[in-house]
Amino acid sequence: MAADVLFDDIVGVFNKIGRTSNLKSKQANFQKSFDAWKQGCNNLSGYCKRISNFLGESPTEMTSILRFFVSDYERFRKFDMGPTKLASFLAKTFHDVRADYVAEISKDSTKAARQLAEKISEEYRTENDESAVIKVSDLNEFLDFLAEGPMDDQKKRDRMSKLVKKCSEDELEWIFNIILRNVESALGAPSNKILDWVSPSACAIWDQTHDLKAVLKGKLVEKEESGEMDADGDEHLFKIWTPMLLQKQKRGDWYASIEKFGGPKFFLQVKFDGENVLLHKKGNEYRWFTRNNNDFSKEYGDSSMAIGKLSSRIHSFFNKECESAIFNCELMLWDKKTKRLCRHNDASTTSDAQVLSFRHVKPDDNQQLTVVLFDLLYLNGKPLFGAPLHQRLEMLKIAPLKKEREDTIFVAKYEEASRKEEIQKFFEAAMQNNEEGIVVKRADSVYVKGQRSATNGWFKLKPSASKDCDLDLALVAIHPRAGRNGKTLYRFAAFDEKSGKFKLCLGCSYGLTRETHEAIGFECGQLLEEAPEELTFYGKRPNKISRGDGGYIDFERWQVIKITSNGVRNGKLVDPVMREWRVDKPVDQCNTWEEFSDYSTKVQDCKLGDNVRDSDDEESEEKKPDPLKVEKITRKAIHQTAPVRLKRAKLESSLSGVEVAVLQGTSETIRRKCEEILKHFDAVVVKGITPSTQLCIATAPKPTHPKTAQAIAANTCTVLKPAWLERCNTDDLIQPWTDSEVFHVVDGGFQIQN
Repeated sequence: MAADVLFDDIVGVFNKIGRTSNLKSKQANFQKSFDAWKQGCNNLSGYCKRISNFLGESPTEMTSILRFFVSDYERFRKFDMGPTKLASFLAKTFHDVRADYVAEISKDSTKAARQLAEKISEEYRTENDESAVIKVSDLNEFLDFLAEGPMDDQKKRDRMSKLVKKCSEDELEWIFNIILRNVESALGAPSNKILDWVSPSACAIWDQTHDLKAVLKGKLVEKEESGEMDADGDEHLFKIWTPMLLQKQKRGDWYASIEKFGGPKFFLQVKFDGENVLLHKKGNEYRWFTRNNNDFSKEYGDSSMAIGKLSSRIHSFFNKECESAIFNCELMLWDKKTKRLCRHNDASTTSDAQVLSFRHVKPDDNQQLTVVLFDLLYLNGKPLFGAPLHQRLEMLKIAPLKKEREDTIFVAKYEEASRKEEIQKFFEAAMQNNEEGIVVKRADSVYVKGQRSATNGWFKLKPSASKDCDLDLALVAIHPRAGRNGKTLYRFAAFDEKSGKFKLCLGCSYGLTRETHEAIGFECGQLLEEAPEELTFYGKRPNKISRGDGGYIDFERWQVIKITSNGVRNGKLVDPVMREWRVDKPVDQCNTWEEFSDYSTKVQDCKLGDNVRDSDDEESEEKKPDPLKVEKITRKAIHQTAPVRLKRAKLESSLSGVEVAVLQGTSETIRRKCEEILKHFDAVVVKGITPSTQLCIATAPKPTHPKTAQAIAANTCTVLKPAWLERCNTDDLIQPWTDSEVFHVVDGGFQIQN
């Protein structure tokens, strides 16, 4: 059986896949081993197959193995542990100093599993300890036990101590990766790609069922045959599946998709900013599933008898005829003192300035949960997914509830509309009421599980769709890998007219293309440890940034970035995104601190414009430069000197009169910057290598770029990286290049003399 496979065999496959960079090779390694395990199960005797099926593990459904590979899709065991919590747990297990374990992972959290495995193996494993004897069934049983209840349990620590004695260092590393839900990252392959390796239809089946057994079975229609379907043949009720999602509208022509797919009539609703859930009801039983496929039935109440839970409070509001139902709804907080909904779960909207977790609301809190119903998907054994939305809404108003109360459960209101102007008016009213946004739904749209597509006719409009909510802020500091998911964190400042200095106001990691990020980094130059004198934070100069953690940008190199957001929550911008690099705007024209502080008013006053473009008008759009626009270079132009606008006075240097070619790469901004620096040092700049070219700067990041590779193959001049020019520019002096700043060196070619 699959349960008898040794975990050491799986670790060997993990290591092969992790060491391979090519996805096709990763797939080949996975499929070869996975097919072998499956074949071994299929070769069981008839009696063993019957026993295997009786135990709930069909030979063709090796979920006990597959669940190790797709930790992101693990629904039945959740450890809720990051690297620091795992380090703390291990320290307590072995009665060690917590700080020593945490220090092991402080440098790079993505390598935490390996670092912790090395530390424990070195200190707590000996040559006499057994290893490579852990079966899949044993490890699954241990992980299930570890995921149940609180981690601060002596029994769990005892089990972990015994496991360490049996596992090799490699096995421990992958066990820790499973606990941290970091397997896919370590393998270098996302969960959906691994499912594709199982079968071409695996991802589609997962989206519909969220069941690895169904994925391995391969066909949705065989659920009843495999025993997965309820006795009454119901495949929807009390099953976890992903709801239909709203399509976010792009900036600019926000109405284009609505006009194309919204139909002649659509419904407008306020977008409630709570927790989107699917509520399943069957008699006195309830299930609460989030859109991320989490089951929070215990937290909200799995039956009407769960005293003090939400299910108990809403049960008496349903008609007796409503025996079973599935609702798409939103959980919101109702303030008992102010007698109103708490928008955005913002402290400023609650009577006691508290921010509560929806799953931890207590009876004596000033807020309580309420349910907002906005779609009926199933009623008394009959699925309604294929019924048009207008029919589902009519049934929702008359069938399930016998009474409504805004502090407990109610049906969301909606308006019918057919014109763009009606959407604009509805949006403005929602913004003035401090709502999150609005929803537009095609009146005859059907409900499609797990899809987010404009063709479905469901749309959402938030403040970020309006240019009225733009902020132009100064980029003042960069922190590589300090943002969420290892992204670069950019810090911004706004000008304070009272103090005459810039004040730090925002950190942001999302937005802009990779090429734009690279160009901005090149333009910002060498980062500084000390903050510029023009920058303040709470009236003081910001703290020094340690070397290796990024740094501040020199004031002369500050850039202006357009930021968009969806409002303010608890004093912070909601979902800030870097929208545009404003190369046309100097720093002294960015938004002020007062404008940033009053952003909530800006959001309330925002409107959906009629314009298609994101700029004020077509004329200004034509004048605005594109920082990454790549000009077409003809064969004739390659052998001509490129006219470069000189921004600084020429400086006589060892490059004076030397012809230097600047090759086209992936960023036009970097190429132009290189030309500017060379002109400053009195070099003769050309766009391509000519017979008189003595030096070449390749602006592409890799030597495999066509222009760079061609220059290296020609072997007529030394090919350098832009990093050399940047260093010379920082020191304002031409210096010899280092090995790390060179793509290719020609023997006897041009060199910089010390």
